[in-house]
Amino acid sequence: MEEFLIVLIQFIVEFFFNIVAEIPFDWPSRNRKTPEPERIAGWCFGWLLLGGFIAWGSTFVFSPTFISIPALRIANLVLSPIASGLLSLFIARRHAHTNPNIIPRNHFWQAFWFTVGLVAIRFAYTSRA
Repeated sequence: MEEFLIVLIQFIVEFFFNIVAEIPFDWPSRNRKTPEPERIAGWCFGWLLLGGFIAWGSTFVFSPTFISIPALRIANLVLSPIASGLLSLFIARRHAHTNPNIIPRNHFWQAFWFTVGLVAIRFAYTSRA
């Protein structure tokens, strides 16, 4: 039972880190004075690169991953981008009520691609403890 709790806590810590890592970068764009662009494919590529760069830097600080079970690492790889995108979408929807220049869909995709870059690099280059 103790090992199950340890594994669960490890998964939650890494999952939470991956979800909230994008918020500080996206937060300044919530106070927009001009409308957001409708097409953001180029921006999403930039967010992917930024997430990958931050993950690359984090491998020097946190070389081993918190998650030691391969199946949970794969679950983290799949679920973190979706959860991060949804969190950003919900926050953007809340801000869109007071600022019509915000397009919540854009924030979903930006957070999604940032987190894909983050978890993919960490998945590939961190070692299991």
